[in-house]
Amino acid sequence: MMVQALDHALHARACDAIVADLPAWFGNAEGIAECAAAVRAHDGLVAVAGGEVVGFLTFQRPTAGAGEITWMAVRADRRGAGVGTELVARLDSVVRGDTETLFVKTLSDRDGDPGPEYAATRAFYLARGFRPMAELDIWGPGNPCQLLGRRLTSARR
Repeated sequence: MMVQALDHALHARACDAIVADLPAWFGNAEGIAECAAAVRAHDGLVAVAGGEVVGFLTFQRPTAGAGEITWMAVRADRRGAGVGTELVARLDSVVRGDTETLFVKTLSDRDGDPGPEYAATRAFYLARGFRPMAELDIWGPGNPCQLLGRRLTSARR
């Protein structure tokens, strides 16, 4: 498997197909549309194995010194095989130097359990050094957001 830069024209449809096959994480039409737009506009990375995209992430730099993973998905048959870990590790190397903190937003369990999928998502990021930073009410009633963050140790100051 290799991780490379997301090419909007080349990889967008493959990323859309991954999202379509993950309804437990991407069951909201508005979120699916936002992810599709991000895959076509944001910087990103794709994991490719056997000539096929098996995972992707998109990211932005919303402020000086901060990077945000805006979307990430791994093909269902490749989950647990290190694809997400490799994507995040590669992102670290891409943004390190001008980024002090990396953030990601996911569904919180503050208002009840949103399901095992989101527990697994939070556990994935926590295992990679992200820590809860804030609970945000930005996605509407019943969809509390948990902001997770991680400092990158060798960012230039």
